[in-house]
Amino acid sequence: MTDIRLPKQVIDRLEGRWRSRFGQARRRSSELFDHRLEQLRAHRNNIHRYRRLLQTQLSDLEREFIERRLSEETTAMQGLAADIPSLPSSFDRAACEEIAP
Repeated sequence: MTDIRLPKQVIDRLEGRWRSRFGQARRRSSELFDHRLEQLRAHRNNIHRYRRLLQTQLSDLEREFIERRLSEETTAMQGLAADIPSLPSSFDRAACEEIAP
């Protein structure tokens, strides 16, 4: 009773409908996840750049500006990271700890 044979065209139509309904949702969520990762990388790069700049000789005004931007970037990155679902436990967390001040 479990061995049901359907014509190929019926199977193709069922698979097509399945992909059209569920394939797009998966693709959209994948694109959203990729976009968020790109944003995280941009924030991480900005944070590294600002930290390098703080190690140079700067005027007080420049230093205040960079410290403010560093704080804004860190806050934005933490907010964005909080929206991303947790990764599997096998994920290397060392890369995430890299941004800690």
